[in-house]
Amino acid sequence: MAHLTAAADHTFSSSTSTSTSTSTSNYDVFINHRGPDVKKTFASHLYRRLLLHGFRVFLDQQEMQAGDRVISQIEGAIATASVHIAIFSPRYAESKWCLDELLLMLKSGATIIPIFFNVKPSDLRWAGKDGVYYQALRKHEEKRRYDSQTLENWRRALSDVSSLSGFELEGCKGDEGELVDKVVQRVLKKGEKGLLNVAKYPTGLNEKLEDLENTVFLQQRQQRGIAQVVGIVGLGGVGKTTLAKELFNRKSSDYGGSCFLFDVREAAANCSLNSLQSKLLKGLIQMDRQIDSIAEGIEMLRTNLKSFHALVVLDNVDNVDQLDAFLSMKDTLRSDSLILVTSRDKHVLTSSGIGESSIYKHTGLNRQHSRELFCSSAFCHPYPQPGFEYLVDEFLTACGGLPLSLKVFGALLCRETDKSCWEDQLGRLQQVNLPTEIQRTLKISYDALNGEEKEIFLDIACFFIGENMDMALRIWNGSGWKGSLGLRNLKDKCLVEVDSKNRLRMHDHLRDLGRDIVEQEKSSGLSHRLRRPAKNITDLLQGSSVITDVRGIRMAPRVDPFDMYTDLHLHSQISRNKSWSNQFFGNPLKKLRNRHNNMLSLRRLQLLIAEDGYLKGILRGVQSPNLIWLCWYKCPYSSLPSWIPMENLRVLEVVGTKFKTLWRHESQVGRSDFCFCFSLFAVIVKIFRHL
Repeated sequence: MAHLTAAADHTFSSSTSTSTSTSTSNYDVFINHRGPDVKKTFASHLYRRLLLHGFRVFLDQQEMQAGDRVISQIEGAIATASVHIAIFSPRYAESKWCLDELLLMLKSGATIIPIFFNVKPSDLRWAGKDGVYYQALRKHEEKRRYDSQTLENWRRALSDVSSLSGFELEGCKGDEGELVDKVVQRVLKKGEKGLLNVAKYPTGLNEKLEDLENTVFLQQRQQRGIAQVVGIVGLGGVGKTTLAKELFNRKSSDYGGSCFLFDVREAAANCSLNSLQSKLLKGLIQMDRQIDSIAEGIEMLRTNLKSFHALVVLDNVDNVDQLDAFLSMKDTLRSDSLILVTSRDKHVLTSSGIGESSIYKHTGLNRQHSRELFCSSAFCHPYPQPGFEYLVDEFLTACGGLPLSLKVFGALLCRETDKSCWEDQLGRLQQVNLPTEIQRTLKISYDALNGEEKEIFLDIACFFIGENMDMALRIWNGSGWKGSLGLRNLKDKCLVEVDSKNRLRMHDHLRDLGRDIVEQEKSSGLSHRLRRPAKNITDLLQGSSVITDVRGIRMAPRVDPFDMYTDLHLHSQISRNKSWSNQFFGNPLKKLRNRHNNMLSLRRLQLLIAEDGYLKGILRGVQSPNLIWLCWYKCPYSSLPSWIPMENLRVLEVVGTKFKTLWRHESQVGRSDFCFCFSLFAVIVKIFRHL
């Protein structure tokens, strides 16, 4: 059955629509049409074909009559549908309903598939005074039933949608059946790929995309020969990724293949660029192959993507080496392909050969859109509550149009009716020099958290980004915290998100804030979280007078336990680097034992992510660890050795080539060791032929 993922926060089910559906129903597809022209012919055939594929489709079953219930029903269907089909027939523009629906469709930001049924796209752009659309709008104007602004909005909407990629009946030689086939395939393609979750309140996105189209893309179209490479630069939190996701949703169906590589900076730091090259090939042409070096990956991209029509997004790039690993493919891709790069640093783009004219500077929101976003987050509607107007204006000035700050502070004050609380928060905010010190701005929201919420926030920033939410909740509950309540409060304050795959996500600015707090607040009473190379961790432990406060240690790159294609070759490279991997063997561990009476006391250690040598050294060199989450990479055993503390484990992850069973014989463990099974949430074992 086909499935569509919403562009915003909607999830769709499949069933048929009827004329008695309520306004709260959700739809996958909305068909915009003029009933007398196509309802009983083309629209009806298309409607039934989409139903057969499992889509929930809105097609009114009778001529619309004025009334609030009907208007609400249409608005709800347009708002929830992630694909809109507009059938432009000769008399389409005579209908006020059709034109008003078109405005709502454009405002929603969802994908629009235009069908030019016995008309041409140029008819919608007023190619001549004899055109049917020109004549229809002229009649509306002569009747003086609608004001000039409404007429102008209709004209602009028709002109905008005429440039979208769609289908013409004439292109199918008048065969309506062939036209239905093509439209259904386009919708199915959207359903298979799904739409990226853009934003809860996509304020100002249409205007930003229009500006991008009219500046950078307009200039790029004049250049021929190689694929377009376009950059989007701006401050962290300004909405670069949001804009890229919206553009990706709208344009991906126009290409033979599309791939969005999220947060290249973080991915390159945690795994490798050649693993991202593998991911790109898999996303574009379903080639599932391990790449052992960046040079090999460059050649594979050039060879396998020759003349391929692609849309590629490289998100959050911060180093020239990252672009060098991908941009050579622009010479072999089809010339109308597009590579979109987002970055905080324009110098990285220009140093990689992206011209100034191909770079779009993404600035903050204007005053109107800032107000809409802030008020939507604070009041759940895009305008201030009576009496709060002056306070809203002060916050808008202090936030400087930065969407992330507007969202976070709006959520912090959500449903707060005491003006003195608003004034207190405003006073704290105005002490910060925005927007150059955004981390200090966001720290105000962090300071508003209670103790457990701070611990959960820091856990996510250091260990749980990209992890399964249910797994993390079980771990936090095992720590004696109210995980569900804490996570809900973090989500309410826009500090954490959960994606469509139930994985924890955090804006990179907030992630950096959390890791900076961990580095600086040594004496705050918070648990230490160590996520550094081995030598730095041993140095910190040797110099620490309160080493019992260590909650978690990460000494290995992350492997996604739910993704069967992972970057294990990177772990092999790390283990082969003896100058690094030996730093936790021998002397450093021996020094720790000698300095602390032959045994380290890490009684509060609950989270441990490490490769074999490091993990073995920690567990054999510390006293009574109380582990809740254990991730063991490059495990050399076929079963768990007896020195693994299992009593309090909630999640056990083992990656190795030989692992077969938790223990070889029941005689290996006592009755108390079996008790851990009752509290264990997940055992994740990955066995690979080579590591």
